[in-house]
Amino acid sequence: MRIGLVLGGGGITGGAFHAGVLAALAEAANWDARQADVIVGTSAGAISATSLRVGVAPQDFLRRQLREPLSPESAALVARMRGGGRDFPKTQGNFRPAAPDLLRMFARSPGTAKLGKVAAAALPEGRTPTEGIATSMSQLCQGQWPEPAPWVTALRLTDGELVVFGRDRTLGVPVGDAVAASCAIPGYFAPVTIEGQRYVDGAAASACNAAVLVDQDIEAVIISAPMAIHSGPRWAADTPVRRVLRRQVDREIAVLRSAGKQVFLFAPTEQDAAAMGANPMRPGRESEVATTAYRSALTRIKADGRLRSIQY
Repeated sequence: MRIGLVLGGGGITGGAFHAGVLAALAEAANWDARQADVIVGTSAGAISATSLRVGVAPQDFLRRQLREPLSPESAALVARMRGGGRDFPKTQGNFRPAAPDLLRMFARSPGTAKLGKVAAAALPEGRTPTEGIATSMSQLCQGQWPEPAPWVTALRLTDGELVVFGRDRTLGVPVGDAVAASCAIPGYFAPVTIEGQRYVDGAAASACNAAVLVDQDIEAVIISAPMAIHSGPRWAADTPVRRVLRRQVDREIAVLRSAGKQVFLFAPTEQDAAAMGANPMRPGRESEVATTAYRSALTRIKADGRLRSIQY
C-alpha cells in the first residue's frame, strides 16, 4: 500500500507532538515513517519531515525529546548540526503590514481572502531571523535535498499562493532555506527570501496542507496535526483557535476521502493540549508533550483495527 505522511505546524511543542506520534506508529503499528511514499511537512512538520528523509529513526525523535541516547545511526546524523537551533536574536522591525499588495489583492477578490493568509499579509514582518534554522537543516542534509525529497510547504507573500518545495521543479532551492521559509511564523519570524520572493510559514495557508496529496497515487494518508484538537471539553485560551484549525483539517480530510483515500488523524487530546499550553513556541515542555502524545497515539492505534492491520 502506498502511504502519504502529513506533519503539520505547531512550533516547538508541535515538534514534540510529532515525536510521540512517530514513535508510537513505529512501536504499535510496526510502521517506519521513513518508508512513507510522500512526506509533507509544514513549519515544525517541515523539520520533522526533512529529518525523516535524511534517515533519523522515528523512535529517536522521541528519545531526543526525552534527552535519551539515540541510536548510533541517528546520533551520527544529528551530530551534523553544529549551529543554529533555538537561539533567536531579534532584529529591527517596523509596524507596517508585511504584504500590503497582497492585502489589496484580497480586498479586490474577497473570495480568496482566507483568514491565515490575511493575517500573514496584515501582520508586520517578524523580527526573529531564521538563519539558525536554515543553517542547521542545511548541515543535517549536507547541503543537498534528501532523496526522495520531503514536500515542504510555504506561503508566498507576493500572491498568497501555497508553494510546495521539494515537489516539481523546486529542488534548485536550498533545502535549508525551504525549511526556514516553512517555519517563518508571520509576525514572529522574518520572511525568508528565495529567488527574490518572500515566504512565510505554510501554516498560514493550512494547519497541515494535507490536501496537496489529493491527486497523488497513494491509498492512505496519516496526518499528525499538533495545532488541531481531537476530542474533549477542555476550554483554555488556545481552545477556540484549535477548534477552528480542527475544522480546517476536517475539510481537508473530507477532500482526501472523497478521492478514495483512507485517512488516519492524530490530533491532540485534551491532555495533550494541556501539556502543550497556549504558546507553541514556549520551550521547556518538550519532554512532557512528547510523552503524552506518545501515550495518546498508542491508545489511538490500539483502538483502531485498521491502523494495526493495514498492509504497509
